[in-house]
Amino acid sequence: MAKHIAIICTPGQGHLIPALAVAGELVNRGYRVTLPTTAERQAQVEATGAAAPLYSSPMHENLAQQAVLAKDAKAADFDPASILPKFLEEAGATAPQFQSILEGDRPDLLVYDQLTWAGALLAEKWGVPHVVLFPSTVPVPEQPGLAGLQRFLPADKIAELDVELSAARARIGLGPSTVADFFAGTPELGVAFLTRSFQPFGDSVGEWAEFVGPCFGERIDNVGWQPPAGTDPLVYVSFGSVFNDQPSFFRTVIEAFRDEPVRVVMAIGQRVDRAELGEIPPNFEVLGFAPQLEILPHASVFLTHCGMGGTQEGLSFGVPLVGIPQMTEQQGNAERVVELGLGRHIPPAEVTASVLRTAVREVLADPDIKARLAAMQADIRDAGGTARAADVLERAVKEFGN
Repeated sequence: MAKHIAIICTPGQGHLIPALAVAGELVNRGYRVTLPTTAERQAQVEATGAAAPLYSSPMHENLAQQAVLAKDAKAADFDPASILPKFLEEAGATAPQFQSILEGDRPDLLVYDQLTWAGALLAEKWGVPHVVLFPSTVPVPEQPGLAGLQRFLPADKIAELDVELSAARARIGLGPSTVADFFAGTPELGVAFLTRSFQPFGDSVGEWAEFVGPCFGERIDNVGWQPPAGTDPLVYVSFGSVFNDQPSFFRTVIEAFRDEPVRVVMAIGQRVDRAELGEIPPNFEVLGFAPQLEILPHASVFLTHCGMGGTQEGLSFGVPLVGIPQMTEQQGNAERVVELGLGRHIPPAEVTASVLRTAVREVLADPDIKARLAAMQADIRDAGGTARAADVLERAVKEFGN
């Protein structure tokens, strides 16, 4: 019987998309893959050939109502003290569901996303071989991430998180623990969807982490998009699927580029009403949904919130980035883009039409940025992408099973 690999991943698109690409590759290689999902994402999962049993995700079901994701929310609203309890609550609510789905067909290998903590709880509960997926940067001693909570949270907040974690663990019969213990240590094996060259302090990450770069697979949302007519540089604007309820920002983009010699393709998501944006200039194409992998090959500049998925996708097509991060993780990505000479970083509080215009003009006029982007493209190609990620998981099935 074919070996069974289970992938537990948040339905957030930035996390799910690379996992789907790998799932599809594993299915093509003859593995049975189970990727529990929400009803909203079921068609995406099923398109890979993986089994897609449904579960309920309270955090994502309530996403639109969360105060931190309100219209025109500011980057300061996305602080760890408010976000981390939601992820722990999600782990407590979903771990029993994943346990029920997989209990009668335990996987030969359990793979889970770095923020889908229910996966870590199940790996501990069952004692099964497991691999952690990193759609964002890998924690390092210089930047310990969640392992260094005490650096940015007071003791009373950490104590509250300890209570929430122990409650989540109790839902599947595990004893109490602390977040310090939960986030300590190093996984036996990890797959990172970025290059080691993009990872801050990449040389300090051990060989346990396989940096495979961005992973692309067939996407059911490709629509055969074609670029708008003209030869002016194409500026692509997208804040992804979570941080896009930003009509004020989109109006500023319109003000910035309505009279510039550029074509603009702007993705505004499903929550912004086009009427909120005023008159759309003729050099703008405004989309509710944008098929990103069809647009990026034509783009000259990418204005982005610098989520890791979009960042890596932009770089894989050699597109310079103008990063306008909406939370701490994205700020780190934007700063890394600047460190590597691959684009610009604009703090959200400094966004004006003039600042946006200047950043895009500078990127388009930079004589050296193409060479640096070409080098990063080569790193991404050499990292191996989807095929190498599947190789790593295949090897894990064989080695961990012995």
